Amino acid sequence: MSKVLLVSDNEKENKNIISILTQIGVSVIPSVDEAGIFNCIEKNMVDLILIDADIKALDAVILCKKLKAYIHTENILILSIINAESQINEILKLSHATICKPINEKILCASVSSNLKMKKSLDILSKNNSELAKSLYQLDVLYNTSTQLAGSLDKQKLINIMIDGLEKSLSFSLSATLVFNGETNIDLIINSLYDISPRLEHSLKLRSILSYKALFDKKQIPYDINVENINVIKNIKHPLEEYDLNILKFDSLFAPINVDEKFFGLIEVFREAEFSQEDTTCFQTLSRQVSLPLENASLYEEIKDTNTKLEKLERLKSEFTSIVSHELRTPLTAIKNSLDIMLSGKTGEITTTMDKFLNLAKRNVTRLSGIINDLLDLTKVEAGKMDFRFEKNDINAPVEFVKNTFENLAKEKNINLILDTQENISKTYIDSQRIEQVVTNLVSNAIKFTNENGTITVKTENIKSSDIDKENLFDAQNPLSYENYIKVSVADSGIGIAKEDIPKVFDKFQQIENSLSRKNGGTGLGLPIAKQLIEAHKGVIWVESEINVGTTFSFAIPVLSEKDYFMLELEKNITKSQSSEKNLLLVLIQENDNVTDSFIEDVKNEKISIIRKTTNTKEVFYKENEKNSLLIAIPEADKFAQNFIEKKIESFIEVGKTEGTNYDILYSTALYPENGQNAAELLENAINNLNKGRIAV
Repeated sequence: MSKVLLVSDNEKENKNIISILTQIGVSVIPSVDEAGIFNCIEKNMVDLILIDADIKALDAVILCKKLKAYIHTENILILSIINAESQINEILKLSHATICKPINEKILCASVSSNLKMKKSLDILSKNNSELAKSLYQLDVLYNTSTQLAGSLDKQKLINIMIDGLEKSLSFSLSATLVFNGETNIDLIINSLYDISPRLEHSLKLRSILSYKALFDKKQIPYDINVENINVIKNIKHPLEEYDLNILKFDSLFAPINVDEKFFGLIEVFREAEFSQEDTTCFQTLSRQVSLPLENASLYEEIKDTNTKLEKLERLKSEFTSIVSHELRTPLTAIKNSLDIMLSGKTGEITTTMDKFLNLAKRNVTRLSGIINDLLDLTKVEAGKMDFRFEKNDINAPVEFVKNTFENLAKEKNINLILDTQENISKTYIDSQRIEQVVTNLVSNAIKFTNENGTITVKTENIKSSDIDKENLFDAQNPLSYENYIKVSVADSGIGIAKEDIPKVFDKFQQIENSLSRKNGGTGLGLPIAKQLIEAHKGVIWVESEINVGTTFSFAIPVLSEKDYFMLELEKNITKSQSSEKNLLLVLIQENDNVTDSFIEDVKNEKISIIRKTTNTKEVFYKENEKNSLLIAIPEADKFAQNFIEKKIESFIEVGKTEGTNYDILYSTALYPENGQNAAELLENAINNLNKGRIAV
């Protein structure tokens, strides 16, 4: 039944209004007490208010103003009863409708009924708007939560994101989430508005166990659990108050957290207010959304654990190989020295038979020493412990040395060993000893697999990156980032390699199956070592071959400018800084080519000292865009060092002015890791700041 509040002190008129409205099923509550009026509204006892404008007990205008301010969210309408000659315009403005005296029964009924219908429509509209706003909010929470879930591979973080999303969208009082991190690592995460009593905590444990077992009714449960092996994690918002067992009477929602057959846990939430259908849908959606990221996180953890184990095994293997190799070297050296002494005749006369067997033993000792050296080299290269001494050199020198070394061996097999070196070959940064090792391996293999009267050609030449056929590059670690390269090739007329075997030639311990390879033997380590040594030079290596026609092994290393080499060294220093969690500072100075007083030349000639140079400090002087430039890399230099160096450069400029020296420079600094995560980013940051920097004249 609809209820109307009648505010009037005209008793005769009140009886008439009550009589009329009762006939149409409307209950009337008369009141002239202001406190009573607002009490009725507060307790939702009123659908409509009728106010007599001529009331004497209250000021009708003031009361209307108070009511308008109080009921604006309640959809309660105000009808005023006025005289036809009334001059109270303010009452008319504050009322939703008016009824004139004397009161006409039909007009009164029609006005009250229509306004009650309007009140009902407004209530429905408000409810729909409220539900729509709630649905939109829940959708927004779902979207934001799903975005956060997609960005994490941390199981604990994923669970927290889900709980946070549920709290925002459902405003629950308490949530209990059972999470399985393994058979012996089971957590019950309790998020609660208030603290929880010990018996409620125990009850939540039991409830979670029973719910868990109920999910696997008549099936094998993944883990056996009990109250003792559940670890409770509590997140309490307001610890001054406490929930007890009565919260279990609240409305609740429950869902498992799983993907297909993979089970991660379960969640239950409690709220004093009942959950709507939309709340249930939101809850089920969020509990399903977290399942797939949890599966990804589990797979990621498995991969991490597997990688950790593999890395440990790789370290153990490398350490074992290194130890065994070193332990074998000592007795082999003693055996080789003893054989040399015996073969020299110092221990007595050597018969023909003895000479034959002693030389056989010496050859095998030499071969075994080579295998050990290969194992040690491979271990060092893979561990990143191989020492390189890069210097700007002509690659023809180590190539010619290898040719001369193998010339006699080639003649013994009647193999024609040809050297074709380009005279104007570009110089670049190489470790001559390692290039010699690579070429030695390639020429040695060529001689091994070339029949008598065959030909081997060793060639060096300048090429462009576009001249390299990328289809020949298998598992290349370095991109062809530079324009100019030096190519070295070793081509033989030997047995060749089958097309299907070519991708395997650089694999460790790989022996291409044919009769000649079995006859010649070998560890299969030479080519993998060669590949890694060339890649350490930022180069590439490949092979082209045809059965019974021949094989050509080629490698190309980039022609590096001083700046290119500096950038490679900078990248190495950044890697060291990363592992040691230290800073690294890059300083860039640039000046015009036509300056009369060169700041950079004064630094180069040590007339100006910007930094204290150490073996770790790297610098390069170069010319770019017609401007003289200087780059300095300073390991273990922090923000303080950065500010100090900048002020030092400025002080040299100021001192130069007083002494009549005019420097025209731009300078900037970039600090790792704040201004860049790699060499290219650091330099880009330094260049950008340089272009914005000051010109000191």
